[in-house]
Amino acid sequence: MKREEVDLAAQSTQRSKGSRLGWLNRWHKKLAWVAGIAVIFWGLTGVLHPIMSALSPKVQPLPAPAALPADLHPVTLHSLQLPAGQIQSARLRMLGEQPAWRIGLQGQASGLWYDAQNGKLLVNADAAEAERLARALVGDMQSPIARITPITEFSRSYPAINKMLPVWRVEFARDDGMVAFVDTEGRRLASLSDQTKRSLMPVFSLLHTWSWASEPVKKVGITLVLGIALLSMLGGLWMYWLRYRMGTLRSEQPRLRRLHRALGLGAGVAGLVITVSGLTHLWLQAAPFQAAKAQPLAQLPDLHHIPPGVAVLTAVNVAGKGYWLVEHAKKELQGNTPVSAHQHHASIAPSQLPDYLDAHGQPQPGLAQIHAMQLVRQLAPHDATVQNASVSKVSLISQFGGEYGFFQKRLPVYRVDLALPDQPSWYVEPATGTFSTRVDNADRFEGYLFANLHKWHWLDGLGKTSRDVILAGFAAVNVLLAVMGLCLLRRAKGRAGGRAGGRASR
Repeated sequence: MKREEVDLAAQSTQRSKGSRLGWLNRWHKKLAWVAGIAVIFWGLTGVLHPIMSALSPKVQPLPAPAALPADLHPVTLHSLQLPAGQIQSARLRMLGEQPAWRIGLQGQASGLWYDAQNGKLLVNADAAEAERLARALVGDMQSPIARITPITEFSRSYPAINKMLPVWRVEFARDDGMVAFVDTEGRRLASLSDQTKRSLMPVFSLLHTWSWASEPVKKVGITLVLGIALLSMLGGLWMYWLRYRMGTLRSEQPRLRRLHRALGLGAGVAGLVITVSGLTHLWLQAAPFQAAKAQPLAQLPDLHHIPPGVAVLTAVNVAGKGYWLVEHAKKELQGNTPVSAHQHHASIAPSQLPDYLDAHGQPQPGLAQIHAMQLVRQLAPHDATVQNASVSKVSLISQFGGEYGFFQKRLPVYRVDLALPDQPSWYVEPATGTFSTRVDNADRFEGYLFANLHKWHWLDGLGKTSRDVILAGFAAVNVLLAVMGLCLLRRAKGRAGGRAGGRASR
């Protein structure tokens, strides 16, 4: 009797598993088309991303800025015939072979250059500097320039992801359609593209990030579609487990079904991880902080002496007074090109804080910390928490890495750590007073998940190329898995239609 009860219990359990398996199979088929198309689109664009990275035009490192002449006695800012309007920036540096003042005015795209030795206006110097920077970054000193255009607002050809305005668009007359966007204020690259990149990037943005959709539509739409794909993946893995427990995984079953099953077991887990991390990024990523605009220069400092070894002097206002922020001449300009763009989680040591000089070239100790916190408060004028917070640490970041990657564009920046419970770090550019980004503990957690689960930076030890190949391989296998599933679904519907037709004919 006991044995009969055991057999009945086993049969009941088997029937229960079979019932669940049938229910799962029906829903797996119902979700198949939406889930399959979603996996195909996101998987293919996921494969496309490392391909775009490999095919992107290579950026050449800029030579380090030359030191100002040791015997230079520049004309003062007050003696220059500056146009009416607020001065946004003032820098003294070399323009080719001559020392010059670069003046940035609010509301104007191009900077004004003056000979530092006699104060004469250098006509069209900013456009000429843009061409020189573009040629150096592209590594092309021979090709003619088709056109040079100042850019003052973001557009489809120069999207907001590039962050910097104003910039110059330098278009080369080349077969590959090379275009460089350069910032003459900070002597750096904003973006570099050719015809291949401009052809592939819209495809990625359209399908992978839904750049065509407004924010509510994007968030809800992506969540719905990826949620269906996620349920389909989970259902497929659950069906495999039930079949394994029931012993119905037979080798004589059709080859396509067995291959679909095997790929689903191996690549499906990777697909789950990528999908969940993508949804997590979509919902946990903080909206960009809307910082106030950088303040114009209210006080223009005098300059009577330049210490040796100085490459650039930038006028700044600290506590209502004018000073000079120093950039010393160095052997190599680091962090200004995408060479370090993928060092997202490398440990980057902060640099020593820069020097601040008075009009006589004398260092002013402690001004870096004061200036850094002043900038943070100016960028968040209506945030009482920031206004009343104390600073736990100020660091100078001169290379991309860690939580401050190439995506942020600007270097060098201050990292200002505030003594608050969520440990926010503000990244601000001291030379321009411009906000770069803000990161707190919630951002760090989300960034860690996204980097390691979606972009697989835990494989960085293998090298970027190897990591990209592995990730793209798993994405491609998931695409193949989706195509095979849709083929099985069509085959099953064809068989069902054939049986129905046979019954009708009888």
